[in-house]
Parts: sequence; C-alpha cells; structure tokens
Amino acid sequence: MVRGKFMKQHWKRRQQRSAAGHQEALLDGVIQHHGRFAFLLTETEGGSDVFLRGRGLDLAMDGDRVQAKVRREPNGRFCGEIVRVLKRAHTSIVGILKQMPRGWAVYPEKGDAPPAQVIGFAPKITPKEGSFAVLEITRWPTANHAAAGSVIEVLGGSDDTRARITSLLRARGISEHFPKDALAQSAALPAKLQPSDWKGREELFHLPVVTIDGADAKDFDDAVSLEPLPGGLTRLGVHIADVGFYVKTGTPLDKEAYSRATSVYLPDRVVPMLPPSLSNNLCSLVPDQERLTLSVFMDINTTGSVTRRRMASTVIRSCRRFTYEEAQTLLDGGKVSAVPKAAAEAVMCMGALSSVLYKRRVDRGALDFDLPEYKVVTDAEGKPVRVTLRPRLKSHRLIEEFMLLANEAIATELMAARMPFLHRRHDVPDPLKLKALAKTLGELGLSAGGLLGVDPHKALQDVLARAQAHPLADIINSLIVRSMRQAVYSPESAGHFGIAARAYAHFTSPIRRYPDLTAHRAVTALLAGKKENHCARRPRPNIRPLIYCARNCLRVR
Repeated sequence: MVRGKFMKQHWKRRQQRSAAGHQEALLDGVIQHHGRFAFLLTETEGGSDVFLRGRGLDLAMDGDRVQAKVRREPNGRFCGEIVRVLKRAHTSIVGILKQMPRGWAVYPEKGDAPPAQVIGFAPKITPKEGSFAVLEITRWPTANHAAAGSVIEVLGGSDDTRARITSLLRARGISEHFPKDALAQSAALPAKLQPSDWKGREELFHLPVVTIDGADAKDFDDAVSLEPLPGGLTRLGVHIADVGFYVKTGTPLDKEAYSRATSVYLPDRVVPMLPPSLSNNLCSLVPDQERLTLSVFMDINTTGSVTRRRMASTVIRSCRRFTYEEAQTLLDGGKVSAVPKAAAEAVMCMGALSSVLYKRRVDRGALDFDLPEYKVVTDAEGKPVRVTLRPRLKSHRLIEEFMLLANEAIATELMAARMPFLHRRHDVPDPLKLKALAKTLGELGLSAGGLLGVDPHKALQDVLARAQAHPLADIINSLIVRSMRQAVYSPESAGHFGIAARAYAHFTSPIRRYPDLTAHRAVTALLAGKKENHCARRPRPNIRPLIYCARNCLRVR
C-alpha cells in the first residue's frame, strides 16, 4: 500500500511537470535495466544508446521493449524516461528469496529494482531464506503494484558458486536443456558419416589438414591447410564445419539455435548453441574422422596479398588436433610426439605466413589491442580456485590471422555477387569520444592530438605502439577499446574500422554463433548458382530476416 501511494503521487507530479525548454520525442526500443538507471538500445547503425532514469523504470524489466520520452541534454547526450512497456521480454525473474513480515519476496541481488512479491510456490518447492530463486511472473509491475508470481525453482544458497552461475543463466533466459523436438531431430542424424553423405563434394583427404585449439576445447569448427604453389604463391585453405547441412532453416534445431544465438562459455560449464551430438560430434572437426565442411581457398603472394579466392563444399579428414601450446612448440623449433611430417612442415610454414599477413593488415590500418586474457580455474564442484593469465602465443595469432582472412574473403565474394548476408560492421569512432580519449591519454602522459586528425587509424596505431612501454599499458588499451563504437551485425556494409576492411563477416564459428550459420547459408546458395542482384536503391524484403536476426543477436548480447 505504501509503495502504491508513492507511485500515485509520483505519476501525479510527473503529469504536472513541464518539459519547457526541451524538445522531446517518443522512441521505442529494448532496454538494458540496471536498477536505478537503464539504457534504451539504439536500433540505428552508428546511433547512440539513450540513458533512462526516473520512476518509470519501475514499470519495465530488463530486455522489455518500451516507449520512452527522449530529449537531448546540453552536453549532447540523449536522456529520457520510460512512458510505457510495449512488449515483455521475460516471463520469469531471478533473485534472492527473502521472508518479509507479510510473506516472501524475491529481491534482485544487485541494483535498486523493486522486489517481486511471492504469491505461491510450485509443488515440492521448499523456500529457504537467502537462496537464489526463479519466480514465474503472473502479475506485471504497474504504477501501483510490484511484479508478483510463483517460485518455480530454488537454485541454492547465495554462497554456492554453482548456484550463482546457474542464476545468471536463468536471469538471461539461457536454458541448459534443449526442447524435445530439437533433441529428436539431432538424435535422428547418423552418428558416423558414410561415403554417400559427401557425394558431390571435393575430397581433401590428400591434404595435411589440422586443427589448432585450446587444450580444453571440444567443438572444433575450423581447420587449416597449406599448399605451396608455383611462382612463390601459397594456397591457404580454411575449412569450416558445414553446420548448415544439418541445421536447415525453420527446423526445430534452427529455431532453437536462433533463439540461443550463441554458445555460452562459463568457468564451470558450457551451454552450447547446438545439442552435443552436433557440437561435439558430427560438426566437430575431430581427427581421423570424415567431416563435411565449407572451404575457402586463398592464393597468397609473398607480400600477403590474396591473388585468388575460391569457395567450395568439401569433406576433410583432420590428420592432427593440435593445442596452441603444441603448435607453439613446433613454431619454436621443438618436437611434438605423434605428428605426421607433412603436418609439422605445414605448421612451420603457417607461422611464417601469419607474420606476413599480420604485417600487411597493420600496414593498411588495422588495430591490434594487447588486452590481457584470464582463465578462471574451478574445482570439481565448480568453485573458482585461482585465476591465471592466458599467454598470447604466436600460435594464437596464426589462427586469428587465418580466420580474419577467411571472414574477409567470403564477405568480399558475397558482396561481389550481391548476395544478402549479415556483415560484421564496425563504424568509425565518434569524434566526441576520440576527443575525450585524447584528453584522458594526455593526463596519463601520452600525447594523442592526432586522434582528431584526418587519419584516426594511424593515430590510434601510434598511441597503441607508444603505450606498450607505459606502466598503465593494459588500462590504456582498455580505454581505447571503450572509445570505439560497438561492432554490430547488419545486412548493410559500412566496413570494419578495427580490422580496416571494406568487407567483413563472421563465418568461421557456425557451431557457436548463429550469424556464422547465416553466412554459411549465403555461401551455399552462391555455390548452388543462386545469385541475386540486390539494388541498394529499391526495397529489399528478402533482407528482413537478416534484420531480425541482427536484432536478436543484440538482444542475447
């Protein structure tokens, strides 16, 4: 009752308040809710998110689609307040279960969002003070009432690390279980391929194809090969699991993958985008097993220029699964057991090629951030026991360069054929943010006036180079990253600023990223001769699914 009276008074004052001196507009969008404030996420390429505040936040929940009254502040930033909720994003919330004088409530663990009233418990649910709980909403928040519902799951105490991680998954609507129809579809797929399964594909069994991944990786979606060619050329082959062969558009597997959008990697577990029978078996490029792939062949000269590209539907048989550490040992001239001679020689040549590719990419303006990466080590119960720094090896850079080149290659080919696909778009930085960055860097002793010049690529490269010897190098790298615009998926191409590429897409990780699967489908359509001419000056209804897919990926993020 107290809260209801307060909300009524608030809305009465709100209606009486004048908006004189400010031009306001009504905008719709999805919000990221942080308790005392929220952000209305932009749906315009290169646009800015809107900072939201006010008691209207009580009406909405994280991920909801809302309408907000927005205005530009004197400092140029957009601010606003929620007017109404247009569409609810979730049917449940996760929080800490607490017993109040008048009953139970579920409180958010962090932030100042109001608690939800518990009006019932599912059968066999025993409430426990201080436990993480999942509440199914049956009454949405209004100006007079908080949200309310029934507790359907108690996850464990707030001091239980595994329960805490599970609560994060539940809060984001990420399920560790697949629907029955998706599991049934995956179970119906063969456990082992037969020669008839790759009829019509190029057989690459003669090539020393290898994978290079982390020691704890299970889903190997990329493999590489190298062939010397006459005239000093080298043919790099990047072979990616043909997930689209198994996951057809509109099927239960596809619908679930679309909903998840990505695999989620946590310290104590992995929540895959695809069922394990696919992600860890049929689509995983494990050694000594035939696997269906989409391949990109790139003929490269001694300066790192790609002179010819070709895409093909292929079948491979990996001859060796390398860890990054094993590949690094070979690159350092050491020996690794049980390695075919051709594979060892190929890895050595790959190391030299990756250095040439890296130099060429940096020469054209690509940014190379040196950010530390950490790994959380857990015990058998999922409790973190230590944090270790992951070293950045040359073998890591080798795979990075090859995957970047493959992503750029397929985007270039798809653009040339005018095929619709999801670009990975990274727009030029906001000049205001670069100005603020230059000021901050100056306070740290790094002159960065060039950031406001005509060539921000060169200026940023110069700052990154000088930052290497700075005692706050990690912080400086982080500050520069935060000054960049966020990379997004888009059916329209505006290039990729960070990589300094005109064409770029995500193609190399279809087991764990849905946008890569859409790129695979575009490549498969192109290989089948389904070329489409899309004029940018006319409506293109066929790109609507890509627009929705991009928005869905933003929602999951």
